[in-house]
Amino acid sequence: MADDPIRFTEEFPAVSYDAWQTEVEKALKGAPFDKRMFTRTYEGITLSPIYTRQDWSAEDDPSGFPGAMPFTRGATAAGARPDWDIRSEYADPDPAYLNPAILTDLQRGVTSITLVLDAAGRRGADPDGAPDEAARGGVAVSTVDDLDAVLKGVLLDLVPVGLRAGAGFGAAAALLQALWQRRGIAADKVRGAFNADPLGALAATGSLAVPLDHALAELGDLACHTARTLPGVTAVGVDTAPYHGAGADEATDLACAMATGVAYLRAMTAAGLDIDAACRQIRFTVPVTCDQFLVIAKLRAARRLWGRVAEACSAGEAARAMRLDARMADRILTRRDPWVNILRGTVCGFGAAVGGAEAITLQPLDAAVGRPDDLARRIARNTQVVLQEESHLAQVVDPAGGSWYVESRTDALAEAAWTVFQSIEGAGGMAAALADGSIARRLAETRAATDKNLARRKDPITGVSEFPNIQEEALSRPGADLPALAAAAGQRAAAARGRADAGPVAGQAPGDGALALAAVAAPAGGATLGEPARPCCRRPARA
Repeated sequence: MADDPIRFTEEFPAVSYDAWQTEVEKALKGAPFDKRMFTRTYEGITLSPIYTRQDWSAEDDPSGFPGAMPFTRGATAAGARPDWDIRSEYADPDPAYLNPAILTDLQRGVTSITLVLDAAGRRGADPDGAPDEAARGGVAVSTVDDLDAVLKGVLLDLVPVGLRAGAGFGAAAALLQALWQRRGIAADKVRGAFNADPLGALAATGSLAVPLDHALAELGDLACHTARTLPGVTAVGVDTAPYHGAGADEATDLACAMATGVAYLRAMTAAGLDIDAACRQIRFTVPVTCDQFLVIAKLRAARRLWGRVAEACSAGEAARAMRLDARMADRILTRRDPWVNILRGTVCGFGAAVGGAEAITLQPLDAAVGRPDDLARRIARNTQVVLQEESHLAQVVDPAGGSWYVESRTDALAEAAWTVFQSIEGAGGMAAALADGSIARRLAETRAATDKNLARRKDPITGVSEFPNIQEEALSRPGADLPALAAAAGQRAAAARGRADAGPVAGQAPGDGALALAAVAAPAGGATLGEPARPCCRRPARA
């Protein structure tokens, strides 16, 4: 008897969808079934109250195998990784605070880091050249000595370093390469990402210091240099945070990612890379929210979309696999009742892990308040450690695969995003869509709809519009002395400027990696970030 299986379902007859609907309508007591039980998303997708095998046919396995087209189930046969990359992002302007924070995080679970340059650096200027932007929104780094101080004690042959440098990506990449050389690390040992993303910078700020075609040529040049000399580094990043933060729905966010990726493929192939090598130079970073099923579907749809784009560009199947990272979206963080941000981060991390992200960045609970404290950073990294080591989310490849709901939502989201992507490409591509304002108008429409639903509490925010603590004392975090930090950074840049001749870089035209190769020598000789960044043309580009 002990070996006999217990079949609980045999005592319960199968129930048809129609029978279930009849019972639900009784419970609704006359309220319309269609209006009460179906949900319309911002992407224009209608969600059913229940999903069955009729909603998604598994015949011929349309989601494919992991590591093969259409890559819905993962970029590799083993999933994203045996364990995903626990990443932390640093945007504090004070190097004295930043370095201990980085070392502590690396010692206690973080496996890769991203450095965000200040507003001056993100447009390729030194702190004293843009004093109103120095030490704002990131760390003021203008020399190799500055970068060396921020990363003091970090084992750069073990820890991947990524940059968020906006329009200053070329000069920032040169600084990081010069630091690798100073530390004596072989080119085949370094790991990182330069994340050149001029279209993202244009979308975020509304302008570039150089013409967009020059910025794209510089991107192509950097990609050629990186592909040839740094096998563990990617040159190009597609980060849709500017669009998502401005109100994009998830379909539009994915469409912007695809259109931006296509523009960068064109720039890289024009610079001399073959299509397979160009595809391998791109990393995508998508913002994720605390709607766990939407996050899972978004990441699965992203891989499918990019696989189709790369296939249309004649890339080989292996090169079509998307390098996909997830970052907790800024727009879901709250200043009121910030402790709820712990739960939001947990759901973000869960959805991103199940969706197959290769790296996940969760923000500290007080990130919207000010400088995160030690406890907030600890919780952010430990959330991922628990998901990884105790929940074992990385032990199953595509754990949501086969779910009628998740598969249906993945399909619907991919189709909606593809329609938007086609409209962007049909109108001339991502640059044209930014220039003519069509992207901005689309984001404004979704943002208005979101604001309306938030105001009416149709979209509840726990701790703010739902269950608020009226007696709550606002959380405060001490901020850095920005004027003092900006002045100090400007003094360091002024003292360093002129120690090296940046002339060869200033006169070098982008092409086949020549500009990037020349740029690396400048900071190694003492030049500042603003010196090797000097382009041959200063006519600005505007969105």
